Amino acid sequence: MASPEALVSALSDPDRLQLFARISAAPGGLPAEPATAKLAKRLLDAGLVAVDDGRYRAVPEVFRDALAKAPVDPLDALFRHGRLVSIPHSGKRRQLLLAYLAERFEPGRLYTEQDVREKLSMVHDDHATLRRYLVDEGLLQRSNDGGAYGRPSEARAAG
Repeated sequence: MASPEALVSALSDPDRLQLFARISAAPGGLPAEPATAKLAKRLLDAGLVAVDDGRYRAVPEVFRDALAKAPVDPLDALFRHGRLVSIPHSGKRRQLLLAYLAERFEPGRLYTEQDVREKLSMVHDDHATLRRYLVDEGLLQRSNDGGAYGRPSEARAAG
């Protein structure tokens, strides 16, 4: 679930905001075209937009969900304006943070290193350290050749 800050950050670029407005106003969604793919990627990553049958569709409930989180979230102190400002060295908060970051990756789907970098760079400049921590904790798996990453399925992660 995206934080309110992350949603605002995703909409802070005027061109992305305009694209989101066009997607929201289109009754059947907006065709997903190569010309809009780069702008739409950040909206997709934030959960503001989904792709369905080759069309971008707004996901308005993401706003409600972002505001519905518990008022005392132990991770809140680690973030400012949707960006991670502190990485705990160990303990429960670190585990919670890494589990939160792992949720950005769909179980069973493979991601390139560039994909992982982009997702983690949205929250912190040191994406390499975050990636390493996720791999070290088994929340993200790296292929033997280092070219692909994936989040283990829930059944394997629990066992």
